[in-house]
Amino acid sequence: MQVQKILKSLIRRWFIVVLGLALTAGACFFLQQSAPDNYKAQASLVLLPSTKSVGEAGNPYLGLGGMSEALDILTRKMSSEEFKEKIRDQAGASTFTAEADKGTSGAILLITASSHDADQALRLLDTVMNQAPVALTELQDVLNVPTTSRISTMKLLEDSKAVPEVKARTQLLLVTAAGGVAFSVVMTVLIDGLLLSRKHRQSTGSSHKASGPKPPAPESARVKKSPPAERLTGSRPKADEPAYLSGETTSVVPSSYRPG
Repeated sequence: MQVQKILKSLIRRWFIVVLGLALTAGACFFLQQSAPDNYKAQASLVLLPSTKSVGEAGNPYLGLGGMSEALDILTRKMSSEEFKEKIRDQAGASTFTAEADKGTSGAILLITASSHDADQALRLLDTVMNQAPVALTELQDVLNVPTTSRISTMKLLEDSKAVPEVKARTQLLLVTAAGGVAFSVVMTVLIDGLLLSRKHRQSTGSSHKASGPKPPAPESARVKKSPPAERLTGSRPKADEPAYLSGETTSVVPSSYRPG
């Protein structure tokens, strides 16, 4: 029922809907043209087990399954404010993320650096890549881990060119478009309700004026006349009441006409 009312309101005030959609399209176009481009670059590091755990002639790739705990500790270290401050001092920015690569079950660290400048994103990525092994070494220095038992890192991939980050802009445009459409629908329904209420009040007032109170009757019409029976009864004298008191006029007979 509510959906039908909304659809009727939108049909009645279609021009408001068109205006709202036009403003929404203009806002999306403005954001598309004015929003700064954001570039990102990615790289990945793999944590390798110690020489002691795999042996001198062992294959390090066979021992990657038990490195998830060390990877989790390293990502927490790189997400700390102390590490970000160090990166900020060297690269001038610290907009990056370091997390486990969810696309694989191995101990692979995925680093993503982003900036409004493509070259700055590459410099930031290179700085983080160089500081990640340093952070891992510091963690093992605290525990005085022997050299033969230390975990090491190896670079797998690193972008040589930053690419535009389209996802953030697309999300911003989608949010703007959805918000504009919703606002247009709500405003159309509200304006339609206000106009209908105003029209109803005006029509009600006109009908009251057309069928207003009748003018008062003249004073002569409001005087209630007594019935003829009452007038006749009231004009008759009583048996012991003189004629002049009853309002009757006594007729005087001349003496010449009086009987002997």
